[in-house]
Amino acid sequence: MTVSSATSWAEIDLSALRHNVDVLRRQAFPADLAAVVKADAYGHGANTVAKTALKAGVTSLCVFTVREAIALREAGIDAPVLCMGPVLRDDPALIAEHDIAAVVDSPDTAAHLAAAAQTAGRSIRIHINIDSGMQRYGLSHTQALDLAETVRAFDTLQLEAAFTHFPDAGNANRAASLAAFRRFQQTVSHMDAPIRHAAASAAIFSLPEASLDFVRAGIALYGMDPAPPLAHPEARGLRPVMSWRTTLLAIRDVSAGESVSYGGRWTAERDSRIGVTGVGYADGLSRSLSPGGEMLVRGQRAPIRGAICMDSTMIDLTTVPYAEIGDAATIIGQDGSESVSAWDLARQLDTIPYEIFTGISARVPRLVVGDPD
Repeated sequence: MTVSSATSWAEIDLSALRHNVDVLRRQAFPADLAAVVKADAYGHGANTVAKTALKAGVTSLCVFTVREAIALREAGIDAPVLCMGPVLRDDPALIAEHDIAAVVDSPDTAAHLAAAAQTAGRSIRIHINIDSGMQRYGLSHTQALDLAETVRAFDTLQLEAAFTHFPDAGNANRAASLAAFRRFQQTVSHMDAPIRHAAASAAIFSLPEASLDFVRAGIALYGMDPAPPLAHPEARGLRPVMSWRTTLLAIRDVSAGESVSYGGRWTAERDSRIGVTGVGYADGLSRSLSPGGEMLVRGQRAPIRGAICMDSTMIDLTTVPYAEIGDAATIIGQDGSESVSAWDLARQLDTIPYEIFTGISARVPRLVVGDPD
C-alpha cells in the first residue's frame, strides 16, 4: 500500500531504529541487547523491526505469546526468541517445534514442556522469572530455587536463564529498584543459571549495574525515553521511529456560531476554515483528544475541533491559509520546526507512549521510510 491509497498511515524510520540500537548497545555494553517485539513491535511492525534490529546488532528477540514467536519464525527469522508470557495448554508442542525459549512457572508446566521436547526430539530452553515487586508472574526466592531443581531433573529441558522485571525502574526512587536487584542477585547466586537478565528500557539508563548478560529494550528501541522527567543524557539521543500522518480530505468554511461534528461540542467563535482529515478513533486516535488535541499542517499547529469521529477528525486551518486538500496532517512526528511526540499525546490522555503506539489500529498501514539496509 502507498500513501496515495491510505487516508492515514504510520511511517517507520528504519534509520532511526538502527540509530537507537547503536545508542542502546553502547549504553548496555558489555551486555547483549534483546529487542522486545511483542504487540507487533509496539505497533511498529514486528517482522520489519526484528529483521532490521538483528542486522544492527541485536542478539535475540522477546515476545509475549507463542503466536507472536511463531510469526517471527514463519517470517524466516531464526534468531533466539524468548516467549515471556505464560505457557498455555496447547503451547508446549509449538514451543518445541519452533525452537522457542519459554518461561516456566510451575513443575506441571516444566513436565508438559519436557514431554513435548521428548516427542520432538530436541531440548527446550527455559527461563525462570523471579518476582521483584511486580506481583505478576514471577516466583518467590524459594519457589524459584525449587523450580530450577525441577527443570534440571528433565533431560530435555535446559535451564538457560533467570530473570526479573522491575516495577518502578523509571521512578525517582532508584533505591527501591536497587534493593530489588540485590534480592534478585541473591536468588540467582544459588541457582546456577548461565544467563541472567533484569533490565528493561528504564533500567538500561537508570540502573546500569542491572544490565548483566543482556538487556531487554522495548520502548527505548522505538525512540521514546522511558522516563522523560528523569531523562538520562544518553536517552535524549534516542530518535522516534514512528511518525503518524493523515490526509486533508476536505476543507469547509464555517461561519461564526456554527458547530462542528457530533453533539455540537465545539462552536466557531469566528468565521473559520475547517479541515476534514482521514483519521478517527477506529484508527486509534483517542476521542478524548477532542478538545485539546492538535495536528501539524505545513509546519503549523492546527487544533482539533469538535468530536473525533470513527473515520474523520476536523482541525482548525484558519491560521494555515495555504493548506490544501491532499496535504498531510501530522498526528505524531515532525513538520518543519514543529513536532508532536507520543509523549505529548500520552500526557494529554494521562497515559504512556506504549498505549499510544499499540493503540494505532491494524487498518493504518505501516510504511517503511529511511534506508532499509
